[in-house]
Amino acid sequence: MMHGFDVYRTYLAMKLHFGSDKFDFFQYDGKVNAKESTYHDRKDFYFFETVARKFTEQEIKEYMLASFVEAENPSKVWIGDIKRSGKDNWLVWAGRQQSLSYAVSEDLDRVVDYLSENGHGFNTLFESHGGHPPLLKLHIKGKIILETLVILDMILGFIPQWNKTLRDPLWEQLSFKIKKYKPFLSIPTDKYRCMMQEKFCA
Repeated sequence: MMHGFDVYRTYLAMKLHFGSDKFDFFQYDGKVNAKESTYHDRKDFYFFETVARKFTEQEIKEYMLASFVEAENPSKVWIGDIKRSGKDNWLVWAGRQQSLSYAVSEDLDRVVDYLSENGHGFNTLFESHGGHPPLLKLHIKGKIILETLVILDMILGFIPQWNKTLRDPLWEQLSFKIKKYKPFLSIPTDKYRCMMQEKFCA
């Protein structure tokens, strides 16, 4: 069982992970140095204590992670945001993970429909002609979830090219978020590669 101080340190590590290019949550085992005396003086001391009593270590990590993943800009998430919306964010995130295969399948169907409606070939999804590639636009418009974008990149590896060609703040923020989120995901890529072949090669 975790103690409140451990939950606090997990929060600090998560915030550093999503706010700094240099800090890696996994390299530091999800913990940072902090003074326990400072922790006990915090006004939100009881929030961390309550979370520690209610949830397992894995649930606490997911609880914190969800608020950063669900935020448009994870680097601006503070503990006040997690106190207000943490549980709701966690429920949304956890629900997505539990039905991820179904959600990705639905997303890929929407991508297939987009290609069919516009008469485009598969490769055009990743092409940037002075603007966002169609696949990125589908995510921005809420047509495909973040995890689908991440899974497609794990299989196809298009994000490095996007990083070279896209220079707008929206993409830079999203690219950083994907980079920081990806290590938390355990994705059976072979399964999704087969799913893609079924959808796009039918």
